[in-house]
Amino acid sequence: MYTIGQIANILGISRDKLRYYEEKGILVPRQNKENKYREYDLKDIDTILAIEFYRSLDLGFKTIQRLHKQSDLNEIQKILDKKHHEVENEIKRLKYIVERIEKVKKGCHDIKNQLNTFSIKPMKSIKILGEISDFRAYHDFDLVHENRVEDSIVKSLTRYVTFNDSGILSSKMFITKQIEANEKENRKNILKFDQCVYTIVEDSVGKDVMKDTFVKSKEFMDRNQYQHQGVAIITMLLMAYENDHVKSYLEVYIPID
Repeated sequence: MYTIGQIANILGISRDKLRYYEEKGILVPRQNKENKYREYDLKDIDTILAIEFYRSLDLGFKTIQRLHKQSDLNEIQKILDKKHHEVENEIKRLKYIVERIEKVKKGCHDIKNQLNTFSIKPMKSIKILGEISDFRAYHDFDLVHENRVEDSIVKSLTRYVTFNDSGILSSKMFITKQIEANEKENRKNILKFDQCVYTIVEDSVGKDVMKDTFVKSKEFMDRNQYQHQGVAIITMLLMAYENDHVKSYLEVYIPID
């Protein structure tokens, strides 16, 4: 017979973990009548080893309890097939999160280097899935939920602004998704521009970012003799906090001829 301390040393398992296995009802050591200490025999050691084996496969205790009571190879195979499927789905989910994190990290880098500066770059293709009246039109968010493919609401919305040399004419809020280079889509409701004036601006409480951006971008285009097409596409790049208020960093694309 072995004490809990001896078992912990032999198997490299903490006493707390052994007690936890007891709480789950899988491990049931004897209790010495004289000193009330737990006593473990060879069967208990095998049980602990089996628990550790199945825990290494990330099986839950309810499943391990089922296997502990009675199991055959067919049942084990069925359980492992289900777990394998769950793990593969989790890997896909985590890979997707990694991709999103990498994009946001790139966004942080771009903000540091391109905030309030102008350059020329193409705009990736986006598909219009629907339209709401405004970013703050929360009563329209049911339509956003029905159509969005992004996990984040703000990354599913794109502002489409029309303007002339005198100022802004109209503003629409589209529900959109980005089209990857290898993704096939028909050309209907696709926004794609090969050459745009590009900048990143900060939008926060008390700022008229639309008017300010219009003035500065027009100065840049006039100075470099670029001819705009009368539209601007604005997407959310990043959200942050400042003095208990949310501020946004926006990407602005102004297609030029």
